[in-house]
Amino acid sequence: MSSATLQDDPSVESFFNVAETETPASFEHFSFEFLEEFDVFAPAETGRTRDHEPPELMRDSLHCYYKDIYGIRPVERELRNTVVWLSCGFDRPPSRDAVDRFLTALEHVVTKVFGHLVE
Repeated sequence: MSSATLQDDPSVESFFNVAETETPASFEHFSFEFLEEFDVFAPAETGRTRDHEPPELMRDSLHCYYKDIYGIRPVERELRNTVVWLSCGFDRPPSRDAVDRFLTALEHVVTKVFGHLVE
């Protein structure tokens, strides 16, 4: 099946419509554990331990992207929504600093991460 055929397939369009409006439900079908393979997300050998893991933060980033929410403060506000932070897999909402650190690290590998997701 070619990509042109897939674009016209109603089931593909339906999937993206659901993913766009119901991101928490779509997270059950994606695994983001591969993020720890990237050096920028590897646990630090020394220093602070992470309160929130990259897979959780990636779910949050995708949710906010689909909702057209950009920037550290707007993302942090979205994460005050209990349904959102629970759906992303957090035990509690991450701090603005945790979101900022994740997005800064993601900038370095974003092309590779989304390439992996598309595969």
